Amino acid sequence: MSIFDIAKDANVSVSTVSRFFNRPELLSPEIAAKIEEIVAKRNYRPRIVRPGPKGNERIGIRNGVIALVSLTDFSPADMWRMPILPLLIGSVQSILLRKQLSLFLGQIDRNGRLPECVSPRRCDGVIFFSKPHDAEILSRFRKSIPDLPAVWCFREHADDEGRFDHIFYDNAAVGEIAADYLASRGHRKVAIFNLDSSHTAYPARESSFLRRAAEHGMECRKFADGSKSGFNRKAYGHLARKFIREGKEITGAFFCADQDMLGIYTELLAAGYNAKKLDMIGCNADEVVLQYINPRPATIDIKVAQIGQMAVDQLLRRINGDIVGAASEIFVKPELIKGE
Repeated sequence: MSIFDIAKDANVSVSTVSRFFNRPELLSPEIAAKIEEIVAKRNYRPRIVRPGPKGNERIGIRNGVIALVSLTDFSPADMWRMPILPLLIGSVQSILLRKQLSLFLGQIDRNGRLPECVSPRRCDGVIFFSKPHDAEILSRFRKSIPDLPAVWCFREHADDEGRFDHIFYDNAAVGEIAADYLASRGHRKVAIFNLDSSHTAYPARESSFLRRAAEHGMECRKFADGSKSGFNRKAYGHLARKFIREGKEITGAFFCADQDMLGIYTELLAAGYNAKKLDMIGCNADEVVLQYINPRPATIDIKVAQIGQMAVDQLLRRINGDIVGAASEIFVKPELIKGE
């Protein structure tokens, strides 16, 4: 099966089929749908690296592989329990699939070395996210960075020399948005739940929330646990019982992650507390989690999917030479999503 066969079955030219794979936006919806139906029926997949002239979006593509590499020292299991990682991977992968590119997912090892795939011979560019906690690992990683186009995602980066583009969400703004929201609803005594003080994002959310809450004249109580975030029922039960004992006058609460909000909410209900009277706001806009809370609470969308899309777009522009010169830093503003 080749594009010649696809063209014959669709009764179109070979160049039209080629355009379908390289510049589908130039085809009419009817022609594109017709070709797509035949491609699906024949289970045809074009080669990632293929002969012939390249479209503008593939000028710099040599291997057809983009690497997405975690720079944290968490285990793969820990990473998959993080609320935003599946959203980031899904966003990056969906865009690469549309562009007929492959995704390599990896992680630095304990010595700060990058996976062998992350090299000019095996991939065209790399998207880094997060940052090593250990200074020695960070130093070793810096020395191992190959000469590849790269984009950094999330929070502070380890690229002190400014070699790569960086895309942030404004993490401090998350806590401020949450405090402003609760203040606008007339709350005077509020709580903040932080189940993972070691998380690189949560302390920033907590400190900005506490500062802005104080500016609004709200009294704030912190409820924390040493366990890492990730549907830890034991920790949720402990904090729910503590809240019932010590938070009788609290009417509003901010949770550093939506999944922790669901966990505490569930344990409050199980303990006989009317959790529906607690005005809650979380973070990450995780619809998989929010659907189980009634009424649906407010949350803050940190635009993870948008960051993934922007990272791919920026990286491909670098790979194809559309942008050259100094690296840029792009901030994505979080957005409040009101509850029911």
